Amino acid sequence: MADAKIRALSEVPLFASCTQRELEFIAGHTDEVSVPAGRELTRQGQLGHTFYVLLEGEAEVTVDGGLRNTMREGDFFGEISMLDQGEGTATIVTTAPCRLMVMSHAQFRDVVKSHDGILVKVLEAMARRLRSDLDIARTETRSGK
Repeated sequence: MADAKIRALSEVPLFASCTQRELEFIAGHTDEVSVPAGRELTRQGQLGHTFYVLLEGEAEVTVDGGLRNTMREGDFFGEISMLDQGEGTATIVTTAPCRLMVMSHAQFRDVVKSHDGILVKVLEAMARRLRSDLDIARTETRSGK
């Protein structure tokens, strides 16, 4: 099972450049769960306690009640709450059965403290999402939504 977990992590863009040793370390700090379609994983405005990596399936991301994105294999979320221990910035609901790799706050903290490269990748992904959200907000403002 450990080899399958490491293989799954190595296919996630966030972890793709990690060494075998780093992947083993990360795998030791994650749990794998399966959830059915229709399961709410995070709720905007509520404290987040989990970092998720989507290994299989799909989930919809809504912000302020509007569909923002569809997450697929390799996508991850919950990192903002992991870094600032604050409220979720989106609601994420599975739209198909999903297999997820999950980390608690303590597990996530241990991984990013031990591997600066992973923290940098998480921050870069957050910056891309922020820019994308700003572009969406600007477009909505210009179109009068």
